[in-house]
Amino acid sequence: MNFTLRNLKPYSPRMALYTLLVVLSVVFTMCTALSVADFLKILFGEGEAGMPSVNLVAQALDGLYGWLIGFGRKEALILFSVIIFVLYSLKNVFGYLAAVQIAVVRASVVRDLRNKLFRKAMHLPLSYHDRARKGDVMARFSSDMVEYEESVLGSLQSLLSSIISMVLYMAMLVYLNVKLTLFVLLMLPLVAVVVAGIARRLKRNSQVVQEMNSRLISLTDETMGGLKVIKSYNAIDFSNRRFRQYNRDYTRRRNAMYRRIDAASPVSEFLGSVIVIGILLFGSWLVMNGDNGLTADLFISYVMLFVLMIPPAKDLTTALSQMRKGRACADRIEDFLGEEEERDVESGKRRVENGERRTGNTDSCGTAVELRHVNFSYNEGVPVLHDINLRVPRGTTLALVGASGSGKSTIADLLCRFYECRDGEIMLDGTPIDALPLKELRSRIGVVAQDTLLFNDTVAANIAFGRPGATMDDITAAARAAQAHEFISAMPEGYQTVIGEGGGMLSGGQRQRISIARALLREPELLILDEATSALDTESEHLLQATLAEVLRGRTAIVIAHRLSTVAGADNIAVLDHGRIVEQGTHEQLMALGGRYKQMILLQSLD
Repeated sequence: MNFTLRNLKPYSPRMALYTLLVVLSVVFTMCTALSVADFLKILFGEGEAGMPSVNLVAQALDGLYGWLIGFGRKEALILFSVIIFVLYSLKNVFGYLAAVQIAVVRASVVRDLRNKLFRKAMHLPLSYHDRARKGDVMARFSSDMVEYEESVLGSLQSLLSSIISMVLYMAMLVYLNVKLTLFVLLMLPLVAVVVAGIARRLKRNSQVVQEMNSRLISLTDETMGGLKVIKSYNAIDFSNRRFRQYNRDYTRRRNAMYRRIDAASPVSEFLGSVIVIGILLFGSWLVMNGDNGLTADLFISYVMLFVLMIPPAKDLTTALSQMRKGRACADRIEDFLGEEEERDVESGKRRVENGERRTGNTDSCGTAVELRHVNFSYNEGVPVLHDINLRVPRGTTLALVGASGSGKSTIADLLCRFYECRDGEIMLDGTPIDALPLKELRSRIGVVAQDTLLFNDTVAANIAFGRPGATMDDITAAARAAQAHEFISAMPEGYQTVIGEGGGMLSGGQRQRISIARALLREPELLILDEATSALDTESEHLLQATLAEVLRGRTAIVIAHRLSTVAGADNIAVLDHGRIVEQGTHEQLMALGGRYKQMILLQSLD
């Protein structure tokens, strides 16, 4: 509830206006019900004054009756009908205005929450996304948000309206007759106990249902993404059986939850009917005994007011049940928003201790990148990098080679601070990278990853993704440098061609060249090519290498490659094996050494 109240706080003025409009709507509803007493007097001609009433409501009704009957009985009935019509119309107008206000609040809160969720997803470290299921994250934006709006915000609307209505109705009932209202209050705890028993397990059941729903989304996403493998292994029947089984369990659990929710309303309505019967019996006895001026016509108004109070009472119990169910979604959204974001520093600030430690260190003056005694592990106790020491002078190219899983891409991820280096130091131009704001650090690094990500947009928009203000001349120049201009120009609309989701209209090599053009357009200080040429054919690879050799001249670069022919011209080559640097030097030096690097060259030559 605190989570919802915090999100409603910016809309306090609208909530106050909503409350006022609901109060006015209920007041005019009560006026309509109370006027029934005068209608009965006019209809049956029972307007002769008796003992003066001490009840202000009764006095007001008597005054209204006296004014109306002065026009004659038939005319009074017509005037009374007009008054009822006006009162009922005002009740509906204020009810509509209240609904408009709360609808705006609900939509605004959902909008704000979605914005917060998206921003949080962007700022969470990759380590979170590595361990979280994709479907579980997507469920926060879709099913959890829908359930939260309907079960919590929708129920909160009913809750506020019901409480306001019940308080006003109860206040009027107390004023009309205290004894009869005390009788009602003594019976209400029975309703509360029964409904609470129904709703007690709703939150726990809802939590399980939401977890199962996120798993169902993950299973669907996983299956759709792996259709090629599923079909090739003739696993369609297996996938269908697995999905049907899980969907059946999910549906059974969901049905059980809704049975409890649906039981709350008829049970409370039944108990309300029992109370109405009790009121009729006890109230009739009070009228016959002339208790405190409770006349027959006023008793009828009392009964009408109580009947009008039953729907908000029923809505109240339903709202409480729904809020218990929706609490699980609120908790999941709140937990996600509470996850720790990437650690950052403010722009223009540096960590003092690191700055002082580097003062006067002339060794790093010509070094663009330096790794000092870096150790890293994704999971505690499973080291990935062991005591990595590397220096990359400005304007030189470092190549990282080794078998899969040797830690090459991990070094690139640490340089970009996709993961935090907990042990050792990584420096960029003599400054520790964890003392640089993330935006500043990543704006100085251009990355071309092995897994190319393109967006469902034009070629030009994809190339200019990291530099939105780029001109077409800049975009074309970057495409030429990446050997992409020729095939782009041959496309139906050239650079304005939409390439589909994930660049599905392009070949793997074309996607990679557009990705390289995107990185080159940023003109980064440090260019990281992580298997950047892996998807290219031999001819395109040779063309691209020749172009990159020209582009990389004077620029610091780190090249990660399995094809060793692509790194032979690097200024320095580091050979990694199980997270350790086992050899380091130029191509000629390593070949002369006759160690691990030469062995890899010979094996690839045989291949």
